[in-house]
Parts: sequence; structure tokens; C-alpha cells
Amino acid sequence: MKFTGLFLLIVLLGFTACHSDNNKPEEEQQDAAGGIRIAWDYSSMQQIAQRGGYGRLKRMQDNSLIAVYETLTGNIDLRRSYDNGATWSAPVKMFWQFTYKGKNGKSTPVNMSNAEITQLKNGDIIVGANYRPQKAEIAPFSIAIRRSTDNGATWLEPQILYNAAPRFHDGCWEPSFLQLPDGELQVYFANENPYQQSDEQEISVMSSKDNGITWEDARTVCFRKGRRDGMPVATIVGDEIVMVIEDNNIDRFKPYTVRTKLADNWPKPVLADSPDREYALTEKINDTVYMGAPYLLKLPTGETLISYQTNENRASDWEYSTMEVAVGDKEARNFGRRTRPFDVPLNKEAKWNSLALWDKNTVVALAASNFKSKFIAPWLIKGYIIPGLKIATKDITGYPLFIGAKGETNLRAGLGKDEENLYVKCMVNDNSLYGLKESGTASDGVFVYFSNGKKTLRLWCSYQGKFDVWDKIGKDWQIRSAANVQASSSLSDKGYDLEIIIPAKDIPEADNGTIWVSMALSAYDDAQAGYTEMLVNSEEDKPETWLRVKLDN
Repeated sequence: MKFTGLFLLIVLLGFTACHSDNNKPEEEQQDAAGGIRIAWDYSSMQQIAQRGGYGRLKRMQDNSLIAVYETLTGNIDLRRSYDNGATWSAPVKMFWQFTYKGKNGKSTPVNMSNAEITQLKNGDIIVGANYRPQKAEIAPFSIAIRRSTDNGATWLEPQILYNAAPRFHDGCWEPSFLQLPDGELQVYFANENPYQQSDEQEISVMSSKDNGITWEDARTVCFRKGRRDGMPVATIVGDEIVMVIEDNNIDRFKPYTVRTKLADNWPKPVLADSPDREYALTEKINDTVYMGAPYLLKLPTGETLISYQTNENRASDWEYSTMEVAVGDKEARNFGRRTRPFDVPLNKEAKWNSLALWDKNTVVALAASNFKSKFIAPWLIKGYIIPGLKIATKDITGYPLFIGAKGETNLRAGLGKDEENLYVKCMVNDNSLYGLKESGTASDGVFVYFSNGKKTLRLWCSYQGKFDVWDKIGKDWQIRSAANVQASSSLSDKGYDLEIIIPAKDIPEADNGTIWVSMALSAYDDAQAGYTEMLVNSEEDKPETWLRVKLDN
């Protein structure tokens, strides 16, 4: 989408969700979303600069991090971290606003937008940009790159790859990179230049066989007649290239995917009726809802994520959109389990987003937002990948479950089992412990839920280790007068730890050795100020939305 970019930079601090053999990701019986979900960590949020947007991040081959972003003053800056995001270098100007003087004597300032970055297999680092002249009919809109051949110590002069027309409504936009296994480098971009007599737009690609030194002519990737395919991001999925785009097929933009075989890719344009063009989400969203500016990320496990900005259940004005993330399967299809990384008021925004991989268990979401700052500024938040689990022993050394999207208080938990019992260990960061009642009302503590599809149990354990147990009877929760549960608590200056033991006979496993598990965290400062947060994508009265856990014998 060719709006002035407001996006976000990024860096991460690193909590690595620890997966032991006793809490390892489930490889079997994958559901439509691959069995994973993303839990956002409120306590990890950072504002990267006073102002800025449209940020992108990559981890380099030397394990450092490089972030690039628009300054919103016409430049693109780069910052680097060698300590896993704890500190960052001073900004380095990669592209800067300049004045273009035409042959007719007229001149115009040219702004730099749509920052992008990649590192090639040979170690070269390439940063991309979109040149945007402020005045029409003087300078072309362009796609450009800069290159470093010495790991970022020095940078070559900008290289223009493509020139579009010298006017806003016939320009080119939003470059993104993909390097193929054979070394071919591709740059994708939205392109109005071929449609100067209409308001149409296609996605174009240019290819280089020599690491971006020389480039072949642009060719069409996809096009919907009468509409505007935009904002491409591509990745390799199996033997295919899959690209997410925004497609305004009917009314407002929605995320779609287009795909081609990796070998002999994009032999012809993916048109409107092609089977290689697919609506991305599992849920049909109202045509009047805006969902634009998509991004695509492939996880180490093979599952995929898309992000986009949306005004669903917000103001009709798309300018007040917020970032949303959806989880897809290993074919980059069936995107569901939607979440919103940032809690953005209806009169604020979080837009021009991207996703990045921090480590094998952690992703980061980036957005340009004013939800906690005076100006539009780059913000980031970490998200932990929660898989379906297998548990085989009572020893709990991994804590892959995370709750903590609503506030600074957060929980990490692990599961164990033997023939007699199910075991739960929780580590809760909470700097203000409060409790009135054992039932969980206006009190700090943890709910744990178990179901085998027929029998469902809810357990509450306060931060002091006091507990109650309920059985689900029809639509109601009925408290037990007596329960054989054991619970213990350990307090510290950082919060509290809980150890809970539940008799296995209370929740027999299902026929396939699977149970469904969820948790909720209660965090209160006093009787009026507090909240209870469920495990992401879980609903208390719908066990089918809980985490699937395979019990190995």
C-alpha cells in the first residue's frame, strides 16, 4: 500500500521458552493451525526511537541484529546490536532525503521510504528503499538498494534497480527480498507503472544471478484486473515460493497468498481466477473490514505466521488500525488463531507492521504506534511459540506455557505425569502480591483446566498455595467438597512459584492418549484493580480451544 510508511523498528531481549524432552512439541495429530499458538509478552515491549516507522529486523550470520526503519523525516536509518538487543549502536544513515534536479530546471525533494534488509549467503548485507519524490513530473519513483561487502563496516553507493513514472499514482512501492537455494536473489515490489491509464497495480519481481550486481528486467508475479495487488512478502515453503499480498478483491484489502513452484518460478502471472491465489484466513471476514499491509514469516518448525493491520471492531477509518497476527500451517494455508500483539486504544494506531524470528522459540512483532507515546514511534513486543506438547515423565525442566499479554505480571508453566498423577509447576513474576479469597476473586493466583472431552476439571491455586476444585456439570461449574489435590507455594521478591499435583484418575486420558489443558493467571493490586488472563486462544467454556497434550506411556 503506497501510504507514507509509519512502522517500527525492532530489537529483542531474550527469553527463550525452554522445551525439555518432557514438554516437547507434538509432531503428531497436527490440527489446522499446526498445533501452535503465539503468546505475547507485555513486559517485553520497547519503544525503539522517539519517532519512526516501517521497521524491519534480521539476525546476521555473526549473530548480531540489524534493524532498519524510516525516520519519518525522509531518511532510512540502521542500528545494530551485538548483545542480543540489550544495547544498540547509534543510527547510521543508509538512505537520505536529497533534491533531484531535472533537465527542465525544476527540482523536488525525494524522500526515502519502505526500509528492507537481507543478508546473502555470501555474507553481503543489502538494504532496500523506495524513492518517493514530493513533486510530480520531475523525478521517477524508484526501487533502490545499498550493499556492504564487509559485514556492515562500509557501504557502497545506492544502486537504483527500477524506475517507475514520475507521479504518485503511477509509482512503485514496498520492496522485499528473497534469496533462492541456488543463490538467485529476487526483489518483489508493488508496481503501478504498467497501468498508467488506470488505477490498477501488480506485483513485480526482478531477479539477479550474481548476488544483486546485475538484474534482469521486471516481470509480473500477480495481477487482478481492475484491482490493486500490493505489499508483497515472500518465503520458501517446501518446493514452492509463497507470497502474501494485500488484495482488494471485494471492497477492502484482505491478506491473500499467491504461490509458484520453486523451479521455473512465476512462469506466468497469477491472475484473479488462478488456483494459485488463495484467501489466507480460515475465517471469512466481512468485506467492509480492512486488513492490509501484510507480512509473512516461516517458523523453524515449518508453521507460518502472517501479520496485517486491521480496523475490525475499531473505527471505520483504517488510519486507526492495529496489528494482528494469524497462525498458519506448514503449507502457508489455514491462517487462524488470531491475536493482537499490542493493546491499542480505539483512537490510536499500530500499523506498517512486520514479524521477525528471534530464536527457535521466540518471534517479535513490530508496529509504528502512538499507543504509549506522543508521536508515531517504533515499538516491538516478543511472542513465544507455544506448541502442542508431549509429556512422558514427572520431571519438569521446561516451561513452554506462557501467559502475560495484559500486564507486567506473567506466568511460565510446565507439565509432568506418571501413572498416578499429573504435575504442574508455575513460575509467576508478580511484584505486588494481593489476595482476599481462596476462590480466585480479587486475588493473585493461577487457574488450571483439564479435559478429556467428557470430563472437565478446573482448579484454582492462590499464590499462597490454597486451592479449590470444580467439576463441569453441564454448563455450570460445581465445586468439590473434598479433593485429593496437593499444592505448595514458594514466595520470593520476584513473585511466587507453585507446584500442583492432581490425581490422574480425576482426568482420564482420551482414547488416543490426549487431554486438553489450559491455564489462567489472576493478577490484582487490590480488590478493584486486577484481571484474569486465559492462555492465548483459549476460552474457559470451550475445551476444544485449549492446548492439546499427548500423554506418552
